Amino acid sequence: MKYILLCFLFFSLYSKTLTATYEAKYGWFGTIATAQGFFEKNQTNYKIQTIVKTKGLAAVLSHHMIQKYTSIGIIKNNKLIPFEYITYRKRGDKEYKRIYLFDHKKKTITRIKYFNNKFDGKEKFDYYAPQDILSLYFNLPLYLKDKNKIYTFYALGARKRDGRVDVNFCKQNIFESKGVCIKANLYNKVFSGDKGILYLLINQKNWVTLKGIVKNVLKIGDLKGKLVDFKQVP
Repeated sequence: MKYILLCFLFFSLYSKTLTATYEAKYGWFGTIATAQGFFEKNQTNYKIQTIVKTKGLAAVLSHHMIQKYTSIGIIKNNKLIPFEYITYRKRGDKEYKRIYLFDHKKKTITRIKYFNNKFDGKEKFDYYAPQDILSLYFNLPLYLKDKNKIYTFYALGARKRDGRVDVNFCKQNIFESKGVCIKANLYNKVFSGDKGILYLLINQKNWVTLKGIVKNVLKIGDLKGKLVDFKQVP
């Protein structure tokens, strides 16, 4: 579901509140998930949340799984700096919640775990990263300048062992639509057989993700996400 999450991101540097709705389709399974994303900010603080819900056969197979991802932090020099990253997963009657607290001065992350709303442990996380996967995406316009360069970042929610993610502009736009094509390697597989690579089509004017693809998953078909509704206030 991590790739579905990244297909469901959106960004505008000048808006206070954005809401986007996406759907994901996979081969002959059809629509397997829908998602809503929210971005709120003022001059100094931000909050991002994405809620992903499985649909159809995928819902049946996953016991109607719901996932939520939240990033909370400050804005400094137009850059999002997370202080808290929250993941939530509900599958049947089981609920898992993880709260990650960033200490940027000490360069550590603390993870607090809950299971079915009960405290389940607190520990120092395996590695430190200056961003989570949500804030990194929203910060990409500040980083991506050279169209021929592969950029390496470290973000909580990317590669499991260290948070590595590589991002570059596509050499060729694989989408049949206008926009900026971005290629991201999170080194995490969706299903056995794929290479962990995500392609995004982004509106260059406001950095809204329009479409996303993971190619040839399980040799059945592409996992595709697309924007179906977008609102901004004011």
